[in-house]
Amino acid sequence: MTATQKVQNPRTQFSGSIVVGKDVLELLSSAMYVDPLTIYREFIQNAADSIDEAIGAGLYSGDDKPRIDINLDLVARTARIRDNGTGIPRNWVLRRLTSIGASKKRGTGARGFRGVGRISGLAYCQELIFRTRATSDEPVYEMHWDCRLLKELLRDPVSDLDLQSLLHMIIEAGDTVPDADFPTHFFEVELRQIPRHRNDILLNEDVVSHYLSQVGPVPFSSRFRFGKQIQQLLEEFNAGKTYEIFVNGAKKPIIRPFQVDFEGKKGSNNAKAELESFQISGIGDGTDAIGWVLHHDYLGAIPDAVGIKGLRARVGNIQIGDSVTFNSVFPETRFNSWAIGEIHVLSPRIVPNGRRDDFEHSKHYANLLNSLAPKAKAIAKRCREQSATRTRAKTVNTDIPAPNVNLDWSRARAFLAKHAKKKLSQKHRNILKNLLRRNGGVTYAELYSCIVQAHAKSSRT
Repeated sequence: MTATQKVQNPRTQFSGSIVVGKDVLELLSSAMYVDPLTIYREFIQNAADSIDEAIGAGLYSGDDKPRIDINLDLVARTARIRDNGTGIPRNWVLRRLTSIGASKKRGTGARGFRGVGRISGLAYCQELIFRTRATSDEPVYEMHWDCRLLKELLRDPVSDLDLQSLLHMIIEAGDTVPDADFPTHFFEVELRQIPRHRNDILLNEDVVSHYLSQVGPVPFSSRFRFGKQIQQLLEEFNAGKTYEIFVNGAKKPIIRPFQVDFEGKKGSNNAKAELESFQISGIGDGTDAIGWVLHHDYLGAIPDAVGIKGLRARVGNIQIGDSVTFNSVFPETRFNSWAIGEIHVLSPRIVPNGRRDDFEHSKHYANLLNSLAPKAKAIAKRCREQSATRTRAKTVNTDIPAPNVNLDWSRARAFLAKHAKKKLSQKHRNILKNLLRRNGGVTYAELYSCIVQAHAKSSRT
């Protein structure tokens, strides 16, 4: 046997016991969902999937229409998110609500498929409650998670509880007295005793609504003149499902913030807009994504408050990441903050990561980024051209003296007597061009005043 040869030891299938510790629950809640507002995205995502199931089962008729309601109570420190989707049948509810990372939706095309979004609220309240029923014949089932006790057990350095033992300690469940206010079929999440997070954003109606208007699967505003055109494109590829989401009993549901006359720069509104749509082919076959870009005045970086800046990614019509997710495809990242558009991912081969703040790295995601790079380059070119045009206009305009309507006509006659047969100077040609562009016309007095004043200024220098 040579020195390089090694003895191959026989291998056997591992059959020892597996311990899943209590800290896994912390990793899947507070560590996974760093931004508190993302819990609303997770709940809305599950609600949309449930409504899709209900539509497929033909559960809606007459005045019973799909809807999602969010109720925020600052005084009671509670938030409730309810959908009238399928609900969970009584004989499945215990297993479904205590399964972690074992979703039955993987591979079905549903938006949520990892089985952890439901527990995203554990880190942001002291008690998490689930309520549900699937038919009017069933009682409403409640499950309570004691988040205060959970935090104490997670902090305990002595405790060596495994995950199952921990769940047994913090969960209580059972049927509750039916309430006339509960729909025939529904699912509800309630967060109780919500502590303050970053200026109380979890209970701020305006902040939550603004966040969901960007992230959630909600319709375009009827005032956005390209909304119908974009929606038709999305529906062709089964990518544009929308849902009515109401906050605190509002009469009108949340809508997308896109518009044409938005504030493109502080103090300046956008004036023109042009829509461009496109498809991104997959590797080998199929369409991996469809997208649209709104070309506009490109006045500069769009203010955050408008809620529309940046190329953004969506899967199942729910946003993945944020306004900077596609920064890397731009030749200069700053130009992404000038851009407006969406990329709707269609391919199941391009998968959102666990936190849904980006995508899992793969050759298919790399193909998507490579295909977006030329689009981003073209946007950057438009940004530079528009900026250069505005700069040139400012430079030319600063060379034009303010017209003095009280013109000294003796000076004007003297100027004409001396220069009548000379060709116009470049400076005077620029003056004429810019004066003729002015709205409202130009008077002879203004014309002669500009020419004479400009000549007098250049003579002095």
